[in-house]
Amino acid sequence: MSWSARFFRTPPLIVTGDRFTAWLGLLTAWSAVGFGTSAASSAAGLLISFDDGACGAHSESICQVAGWGGLMLGLVALAGGTALWLLVARGFGPPVTWWVLPIALAALALAPFSAAEGASLSLLWLVLVLAAGVLAIVLVVLAAHRGKAARYGWIRLDGLDAREVAHRPVEKAVLPLAAIAAALAGGAFGAHVIRLLAEA
Repeated sequence: MSWSARFFRTPPLIVTGDRFTAWLGLLTAWSAVGFGTSAASSAAGLLISFDDGACGAHSESICQVAGWGGLMLGLVALAGGTALWLLVARGFGPPVTWWVLPIALAALALAPFSAAEGASLSLLWLVLVLAAGVLAIVLVVLAAHRGKAARYGWIRLDGLDAREVAHRPVEKAVLPLAAIAAALAGGAFGAHVIRLLAEA
């Protein structure tokens, strides 16, 4: 069994549903993933700034609370996005369960770009950032090896099994674009929330 098959297994149960639950699950799940990614990355940047004493005008207590609180908030949102995909989307669209871990690791790898001006990476942060970036790339490659199922999910929005019925060209274009748009909207909101926490 290949590594991609080990890490990204076929869902044990594929439940048929209607288009409304499919779109609801797709949009809410990817919005939660975008929110969690942005919040975790921004909050980790605050923690880097705190360790370096570069929080700027914010007090150290506010910077630390916003950093740790935002990081926990982001992780909870990432877990919530996975739960929404399992409970609401039920196998439709790009599967969040296969992409949430590399996205979370990528958020940690990008955290230094959210740090305050003048902050520098310690050796520990540098090792964590590099390791997270490498693991994220490895997991993306493994997921990509699963083919169409990893990109579009096991069931189409009309309830047909994607392993038996191919996706139409319009679905190949619309599904990833809808997921990206939802994730970007959630990410913008997550960044706004962390900014408000840091300025409180």
